[in-house]
Amino acid sequence: MPSGGVHPDGCAAPGPTHTSTAHAEALSSKIKEQKIIVDELSNLKKNRRVYKQQQNSNIFFLEDRTKIFSESKNTLDELKKEYQALENSETTKVKTQST
Repeated sequence: MPSGGVHPDGCAAPGPTHTSTAHAEALSSKIKEQKIIVDELSNLKKNRRVYKQQQNSNIFFLEDRTKIFSESKNTLDELKKEYQALENSETTKVKTQST
């Protein structure tokens, strides 16, 4: 069995690069999703209601639209920072390995 990480689906990863690439792809997907959420919330009319799903449940609660919009923007910013940090660490690794 190859050494490395284990993916959430239970498959062994061949090495750290594959794991970081998968992590970067997952982050990229989350960023795209979060961008859509922010865009949808920003285009809502002022009188529209926004509901938030209770975690691990099928129950939705009425929320303040501006609060959810600001939380979504913050989440998007955090994801972008994490993605940028990951990209910077990959760039640093490549530069270190090539010297």
